[in-house]
Amino acid sequence: MKKAAFICLCLLFLVPKLTFADSATVLEEFDAYLDKTAAQLGDSPFAAVVSKNGDIIFERYHDGYGALGRPVGQDSRWQIFSITKSFVSALVLNLCETGALTLDDRVGQYLPSFTQHGEGPFDRRDVTIRHLLSHTSGAAFEGSKVPNPLPPGLDRIDIITPPGQDFKYSGLGMMILERALEAATGEDVDTLLDERVIRPLGLGSTGYVYPGSATDRVLPLKKGFYHYAQDGKRAGAGLYTTARDLNRFGQFWLDPSSLFSPELRQQAWTHHGTRESDQGRYGLMWWLFEADGGFVMSGRENKINAVVPETGVVVTVIRYPQAKAAEGYSYIADKRAMVLFGKRL
Repeated sequence: MKKAAFICLCLLFLVPKLTFADSATVLEEFDAYLDKTAAQLGDSPFAAVVSKNGDIIFERYHDGYGALGRPVGQDSRWQIFSITKSFVSALVLNLCETGALTLDDRVGQYLPSFTQHGEGPFDRRDVTIRHLLSHTSGAAFEGSKVPNPLPPGLDRIDIITPPGQDFKYSGLGMMILERALEAATGEDVDTLLDERVIRPLGLGSTGYVYPGSATDRVLPLKKGFYHYAQDGKRAGAGLYTTARDLNRFGQFWLDPSSLFSPELRQQAWTHHGTRESDQGRYGLMWWLFEADGGFVMSGRENKINAVVPETGVVVTVIRYPQAKAAEGYSYIADKRAMVLFGKRL
């Protein structure tokens, strides 16, 4: 079956300047765009949900012609990779709201290895929680890769660029962040995220999935292959969720007052660094498309959750590509396209 879909359009929730036909046209274009990008990604299975002011106005699921060996539907749980970071951003902002820490706390307040300069050209003592969240810590370990297995201590980490200056997307920084959060609170990051973000927001299908966990609703990346969460690397990846839960999490950011203030949210949506390879602008675990009016969570395997405050729209697309992206596909252009669809609704 090529697709299973339902589209629910309601006049009550449209922007006044748009007519029913206008919105229907935008969603038809979006539906066609899903087909186009799925084909570019090897007939990729996907889930797509669009909501406006909290109400779902579009929902579609595509199984990629059976590529995963199981049905794809609204209860399917997808591995969201780096979108996990935006959940952890919410956790950190909540910890700031409740006074457990601040964005500008030095990491050395929580991790003894960061109370010393270290062997690198720059001082480990200058690294803050904000720097880790924005990938501007300058931390490096054997080429800036995450050590595998994880080291028992952090003494071999060097700071090779001035903290707060140069953006470098860093799995190592996420490893440091996980340890800092656990040291600051005395709780496991899984427990923290569940107690402070996932359960308060009613995201009952969201959580880490570990080796040995039940996989009845969990989708494999490919037939029989699962990518599990790993202790020490959970600040950067490892969460599984449904498309509806992920969309609901995006809606939360439009009014985050149940967990933290709009002022703290703005810290996440403020530019902190730019990735040279594609000129992607980054905040605190968010990609920024301010000129287009939107903010994006994204993760490996071409997953996108775009939030457009002006229109109250959240566009969620979770994919499992089955082939390398075809020529003409651009991930950063894909993210921007989701924001622009949201802005037109």
